[in-house]
Amino acid sequence: MGRRSKRLYSPVDAAEKRPSSVSWHYKAGIYARLSVKKDEKNESIDVQVEIAKKFVEDWNANHADKIEVINYYKDLGKTGTSFERDEFKRLMQDVRLGDINCVIVKDLSRFGRNYLEVGNYIEKIFPFLGVRFVAVADGYDTGLDGDHTTQMATEIKNLVNDMYAKDFSSKARLSLVQRRQEGSYVGGPPPYGYKAVREDNLRRLVPDENTAWVIKHIYCKFIETESYKAVADDLNKSRINPPSVYRKSGEVYCPPDMPYKGWDKGYMEVLLKNETYIGRLVQGKTSISSGKVRKRTGEEEWKIKEQAHEPLIDKEVFEKAREVWQRISRRQKNHKHPSEDYPVETSVFEDVLFCGVCGRKMTRHSHVRSYADGSKKRMEEYFCLNAANTKTDICQSPNYIVKNHLVNTLFSLLEQEFAICLKRQKEYEKRGKDIWAAKKRELELALRSVQREKRESEGRGSTAYMAYRMGKLSQEEMLNERRQREVKIRELSDKETGIQKAIQKLEKKEKVYLSAIRALIRLKDGQVFTKELVTVLIDKIYVYPRKRIEVVFTFEDVFQKAGVAE
Repeated sequence: MGRRSKRLYSPVDAAEKRPSSVSWHYKAGIYARLSVKKDEKNESIDVQVEIAKKFVEDWNANHADKIEVINYYKDLGKTGTSFERDEFKRLMQDVRLGDINCVIVKDLSRFGRNYLEVGNYIEKIFPFLGVRFVAVADGYDTGLDGDHTTQMATEIKNLVNDMYAKDFSSKARLSLVQRRQEGSYVGGPPPYGYKAVREDNLRRLVPDENTAWVIKHIYCKFIETESYKAVADDLNKSRINPPSVYRKSGEVYCPPDMPYKGWDKGYMEVLLKNETYIGRLVQGKTSISSGKVRKRTGEEEWKIKEQAHEPLIDKEVFEKAREVWQRISRRQKNHKHPSEDYPVETSVFEDVLFCGVCGRKMTRHSHVRSYADGSKKRMEEYFCLNAANTKTDICQSPNYIVKNHLVNTLFSLLEQEFAICLKRQKEYEKRGKDIWAAKKRELELALRSVQREKRESEGRGSTAYMAYRMGKLSQEEMLNERRQREVKIRELSDKETGIQKAIQKLEKKEKVYLSAIRALIRLKDGQVFTKELVTVLIDKIYVYPRKRIEVVFTFEDVFQKAGVAE
């Protein structure tokens, strides 16, 4: 650990300089940590706190300097190798605010097991902030005069804690590999149709008597219909809860008075390819690196255990299902569009078209229609996926609109605006430019004022530091002034960012306003709708059953909402 800075002093140094008759008052935070949520081999959180409280009690009985416990900070189920812990962050926040100037832990390993980070806090951060640090069981206290032997012992202790954490992590990985080889299920929630139980210190999968029959029904239905969607629709009609809902509620069926969230064909495909249902356990398909990044592993690294548990599906049935989804996969792979001479056009309305009933974005369906005379034509229509979907009952009536009908309706609606807008084009443009210029000047003046105040606040930092070096300010006064200055600078920075965003938003509005006027001119000259024109003219289009629409234009002072029926 590094040598303590000579320019800044901790409460220990202050105690050496003050008269012996003056007592010192410490505001303490007791910190406790447990790496697992429940482990009988480790001391509990409460025991750690009691050890720290006993130290405070003994100290106050034998010293003039008093310690007052202000708050307790307890991290449960958090590793010591990382300082990304919620309660530790709360402790450091209180330290920076000046509410805490003494940190007490049971021992150094409870504070952390990362050698470099622990040393950084004890030797740099805490002394700079004027914070006393106490590790009771290790006899380490920055409030007492130390020597090189004590410091060396602390460094060795931190290094041992760091090595222990790395050794423990390595052993944990080896234990995980061993349990996988023995057929223990080490994943998260068990697959639908199974539940996990403990047998001989191993986690085994056993059939769930409530849902095992659903898995068998799914496989039989899939072999019969050769369709993922048909299986999902069958379960949805019976209102059988999907796995996520079943795990939370424990109910196989959704009650009639409750909203139903059903199955989809995507999950059906995953379930029907899961070899767990034939008693084969395949684990280790992904791994987590030291940087907490999950990545897929090669098949040679997978841990496979045959007959690891009771199967729900016979191998013959599973193979029949495999043949079905392989046929489906081949059909999809070889599927060609009805005609390559009719390419799919850009979706003009995809960003503005919504279902007026449930608010969901409309989905485009494009297909080539063949006529009796042999001709073909590409047709486009938009529909709501929620409408008449067996998975949800939000939209109970079909809701769709053909693109040609939508375009004709919009043109007839915009014709009503031409008469007004085109005659007053210059008036609209001039008025808009004047409004935007005035608002922009106002915001720019406010921005310069905030930036000037921010520079002045930043400059006061060096002034306060010089006053401290000349002995005109104490360390505590300098730290208080710095905290207040940092709060002020943060507030000004937030205000500066807000004004800059407002200017950018204003410039964007000005551009869209003028583009909307010019877009109408281009439409009047006979040009067709493009995505650019739709973006500058229209905010949203709501589609209702029977092809009724409601249009919300980008500027209500130029256009107005209009509902148009077929």
